[in-house]
Amino acid sequence: MKIVIFTEFFIHDKNSAGRLMSDIVSELGPRFEEIDVYSIYDHGIIEEDNRWPKNINIYNLGMKLNAKSNSYFIRFFVELSISFRAIFKIIKLNKLTYYDGIVWYSPTIFWGPLVLMLSLFKKSKKYLILRDIFPQWAIDLEVINKYSTQNLILNFFENLQYKMADIIAIQTEGNKSYFESSKKLLNKLVILRNWYDIPKEVYDLPEELIKKIPLHKKLLVYAGNLGIAQDQDIILDLIKEMKPLNEFHFVLIGQKDADRNNIFQAKIRNRLENLTIISSVDQKYVDSICSISYIGIFSLDKRHTTHNIPGKFLQYISCGLPVFGICNKGDVVEIIQRHNLGQTYCGNNSIEAFDALKNLIKNIDEKNIKSEDLKSYVRDNISTKLAAKKIYNDLIKS
Repeated sequence: MKIVIFTEFFIHDKNSAGRLMSDIVSELGPRFEEIDVYSIYDHGIIEEDNRWPKNINIYNLGMKLNAKSNSYFIRFFVELSISFRAIFKIIKLNKLTYYDGIVWYSPTIFWGPLVLMLSLFKKSKKYLILRDIFPQWAIDLEVINKYSTQNLILNFFENLQYKMADIIAIQTEGNKSYFESSKKLLNKLVILRNWYDIPKEVYDLPEELIKKIPLHKKLLVYAGNLGIAQDQDIILDLIKEMKPLNEFHFVLIGQKDADRNNIFQAKIRNRLENLTIISSVDQKYVDSICSISYIGIFSLDKRHTTHNIPGKFLQYISCGLPVFGICNKGDVVEIIQRHNLGQTYCGNNSIEAFDALKNLIKNIDEKNIKSEDLKSYVRDNISTKLAAKKIYNDLIKS
């Protein structure tokens, strides 16, 4: 069986999505005759990367990395071009009727036209890995209006990918409710847990990071985006509340430029000496920072009505790092509570969040949360091997 995988991010992107997709491709490699991977961004690399086995081919669509920083209007047309760039690439490679299976990873909803075009030339098994449910989360956060023309257009592309998929792999049971109005779509749903592996090796931090991070303190790390979808304000307020506790220090890693600028301004304005801000670093060094940290933090805006398992949360527990999550009540809260992975706070009050964080600190100090138990949860429930087996079985079943 020859399959194709379409993904926004891949191994050369310094984020959790790039790592997730490169890990799953590596695990799927031995299970299929051939895998072609198309990622969006041009990294100036040789496409057929020689680190991969001969049956795995890596291509990119030549889009520039700064495309995401444009206005929403420009970004819409940039992302709309994704499918057409991909189809031209596939025609150039003479692979229009080549694939027995099509897998695409969404948060972007604009792979649908490509899957439709490929389906015109060959009947293939079509598998959508659905993560962020867009544009619903943008409506929840009032980025776009539910009744706007903008949403009408985005809904068209969202529903196109659902219609094209034979299988829609959602990450939690809670997201089934989003599809309740359509029995046809409900019948396409499967649960595919967001996957992650325990790091095989912990790398020594480079000197430039050692100089920036106060390694003698108990580190509270936040890795990844911290913008509108993550409720930046409550994290900054929490850092402010923690100022009197001198033994603790916050490390924020890899925020987008605009969000990082806001955080810098807040640091200056509130004299947050207990905060270090670091630009994007290789994922292996994020693992290294997590391995020497005390708590990993994630945040989701409480207005979200769909369920999400953040990649940063998985990265923390894979390193044996207890988590503190600020989010709405949902599947991730249930997972953390049921498996004793840390503590959550479901509210908007930074003082109450501070109290919840202090309770987690107490539990860690009293050894009620153990690093090895967190790693055991990762091995037994969300390993890449388990996810690859699930995708393979779903694709080959009649």
